[in-house]
Amino acid sequence: MIRVLIVVDLPLLGSGLRSILDREPDLTATAEIAPERLNALIPAQIDADLALCALERGDSDGVRAVRRLLQLRSNLRIVYFAAADVAVPAALLDAGVHGYLARGCDARTLVYALRRVAGGHDHIDASLPRSVLLGLSPFRRLSAREREVALLTVQDYSTRGIAELLGVDESTVRTVRSRAYRKLGLRSAVGLSRLADKHGFGQ
Repeated sequence: MIRVLIVVDLPLLGSGLRSILDREPDLTATAEIAPERLNALIPAQIDADLALCALERGDSDGVRAVRRLLQLRSNLRIVYFAAADVAVPAALLDAGVHGYLARGCDARTLVYALRRVAGGHDHIDASLPRSVLLGLSPFRRLSAREREVALLTVQDYSTRGIAELLGVDESTVRTVRSRAYRKLGLRSAVGLSRLADKHGFGQ
């Protein structure tokens, strides 16, 4: 059973999404929450395999919601349904979304995307302009933990500081950071900072 946390800012939209999930034998909505309530949650309260975000308020609220969800659980899979017209879907994708569905997709496409993302794959709406797809940040290549370590490195945290913040040992931080550098084709924190500035990573 795929457990889905619904993050939605309109109750009516949330009810519609829940009814779609209820018709599927392998999908279940574990909870429905407004994005402004995410800051009050603790990791133990995220009882889901993936989150389905459907927000009417646009890009910035969506990016904040995605980042907060990944703070709560770094390995949480996230599908974003653009309930409103989104000006910069790339910003959502760069924030860590694994599935993106443009406004107007049907229930069958939504269900397919949820299953695909839950299975460890990405699902990006084919209707997105090619310019958006080509312009996606290289930071999307990183795993959630690699992205987390890279972000803290860009923010000038030391290896010890990152280890304390994430509750891991320093050797783990060095290993994860080296893996991130390799994926990004980098050799140092200086190169990481330059690449982050170029793509707006962490802004």
